[in-house]
Amino acid sequence: MATSMTGLGSAEVPLNNSLITAEIKSFNNRFLEVSCRLAQTVTPFEKEIKDLIRQSIQRGKLYLSISIQGDDPGDIGLCVNERKVRAVRQMLEELRRTAGLDETPTLEHYLKFSEILEPTAEPDEAGALWESVKRVVNLALANLQAMREAEGSALAKDMIARLDCIAGRVGAIEKLAGERIFDMHQKMRERVGQLVKDSSLDENRLHLEIAMLADRMDVTEECVRLRSHCELFTSTLRNDKIVGKKLTFLLQEMNREVNTICAKASHSEISHLAVEMKEEIEKLREQVQNLE
Repeated sequence: MATSMTGLGSAEVPLNNSLITAEIKSFNNRFLEVSCRLAQTVTPFEKEIKDLIRQSIQRGKLYLSISIQGDDPGDIGLCVNERKVRAVRQMLEELRRTAGLDETPTLEHYLKFSEILEPTAEPDEAGALWESVKRVVNLALANLQAMREAEGSALAKDMIARLDCIAGRVGAIEKLAGERIFDMHQKMRERVGQLVKDSSLDENRLHLEIAMLADRMDVTEECVRLRSHCELFTSTLRNDKIVGKKLTFLLQEMNREVNTICAKASHSEISHLAVEMKEEIEKLREQVQNLE
């Protein structure tokens, strides 16, 4: 079943005397975009956290925040790596001399190199922290996905109802178009007969002209394709998980068929039905923007 791109998921996991809390908010976006606001001790795991998210989410703009309650407020979990600081200083000095600059490197220049700061935790402690972070992120993702799936299911039901409305109007158009062609055939015979009362009438030629005109006004192919698009749209909603791009394409094709019906029909009632279908297609287009 289709999944919405909007949702909220949160979770908590204990770690020693602390409590790790994660919250993920998801909004509509054409691609996947992840922004993180992390506790200082969790910052070194930002890449791994984003990789976890990419394994579960395909589209949407996500905001993740992770906080740790119970930490020593005087300990930010980072320390300065003096060896790397000296290496950065040497590199900056060489760069200054090579470029012929008089500017002296400042603290701001050093802070551009994240390598000079590193976690204070021991390897075992860092491993335990990562396992807890991974667990809380996965739990928050699971809750987020549950909400996105519930909203996606509601959207899918609404869209399927709109597709049923479109299919009903297609049936009405097919019936009207068939009746119109028959009526047109009879009226043309009568009018042409009146025009050529005093001359011989080529019946074969008359039938050919009427058939050609009827073919130009026939919307059977468009109705068949439109009905097929509706069926594929419904099937995709019910059976696929990632549907946004595919459904957007189908709506473009559906809109194209409706425009052709309007152009060929030249019939007020058919035109009104086509306008109603275009309104439903536009509402479907708005709904599809919310799906992953």
